[in-house]
Amino acid sequence: MPDPLASLVWAGLRYLPPLVLLWLAFVFGRTLRAGATPLIERIARRSNAALPVALCRYTRRLTAIWCVYFVIAAVFTATANAGYGPVSLAVWTGTVVLFVGERWIRPRLFPGEVFPGLVQQLRDTLSIWRTPR
Repeated sequence: MPDPLASLVWAGLRYLPPLVLLWLAFVFGRTLRAGATPLIERIARRSNAALPVALCRYTRRLTAIWCVYFVIAAVFTATANAGYGPVSLAVWTGTVVLFVGERWIRPRLFPGEVFPGLVQQLRDTLSIWRTPR
């Protein structure tokens, strides 16, 4: 006979990935409200406070793309009823492809702009996440 507490814990862990993804969608999405500064724009302004208007539009769209991606990934993970395993690998692969693809296309869309390296971008991101509101 299976332990009921272990079954409950396992059920909770199974739905942890989609809950985390939905939380990320919420965090990104709430910065897209009218009058709010999109999350990715706030990160970009750490390295370049005078962000051009075109880059502001780009960061707003990129924040929306990430938000939609997190929702799709959460639904995909939850409906697959897997939690961990091949579906999670697919979600991580999608995340890497989106991140690397964006880093590849950004200098091609904005050839005159200088962008921070990966380490500085991670520092900027962490500084935004840690900033009290």
